[in-house]
Amino acid sequence: MRSFDDEHGGHWQAALMEASFGNVLLVFTRIGAEGVLRTPLESANFREAEGWLAEAGEDRLRELLGQAKPFFCDRP
Repeated sequence: MRSFDDEHGGHWQAALMEASFGNVLLVFTRIGAEGVLRTPLESANFREAEGWLAEAGEDRLRELLGQAKPFFCDRP
């Protein structure tokens, strides 16, 4: 998990989630606000994605946050 600030001073956390068929999602949550966003990562596997997240710069995280879509859940 990584913490970073957006360009408006909002504090976010980015975490990884294993999805079906070996896909990996980057999941964003804003501290002090509701809602979750997600974007797929292009990585070979979860271990590779962990390394990428550890090394990713905050500019890249902000870029992916800008591309992220709401994370919908079927459960209440």
